[in-house]
Amino acid sequence: MPDRIRTERLVLRAPCRADISAIATLADNRKIHAMTTLPYPYSQQDAEAFVETFARSEAEHAYAIALPDDELIGMVGLHLDPGADPEIGYWLGEPYWGRGYATEAVGALLDAARRTGHCTTLRAKARSENAASRAVLEKLDFRYVGETVSGCGSHKDVPVASYELTKSFGTP
Repeated sequence: MPDRIRTERLVLRAPCRADISAIATLADNRKIHAMTTLPYPYSQQDAEAFVETFARSEAEHAYAIALPDDELIGMVGLHLDPGADPEIGYWLGEPYWGRGYATEAVGALLDAARRTGHCTTLRAKARSENAASRAVLEKLDFRYVGETVSGCGSHKDVPVASYELTKSFGTP
């Protein structure tokens, strides 16, 4: 995967220490927690652990979503589990909702992943009640494959819609 991905309005790049404060500020939001697996409250320590330990690890390949002036607006990335298809995840800070940024960022990451030719299927999940996130996935041709129940922390037993993208995905 490339280190940087540019779109018409965004730059996707590796999260760095300079992002920690912005990540903590944007992610410390009950509405984001309600629709993602991010903890609430979300602290500076959570953001620091994410940037320094998880963002670019064997299990994650995350990108900061930034505006051209480098203002951080959210995150997008791939969860890489050995023996499983990569799973895409994303969140945006609430001030940036409803502007098409999620669709643009996720689409750019899909294009970059497609160009690697290393995977034939991508997966994604969204809370079943999260119509906006589900719409992002559907706009990008993810196919709804069913509903499961989350087994994750404070979201345990919450309905989750599962999606996959396979159509020509592995063809660079």
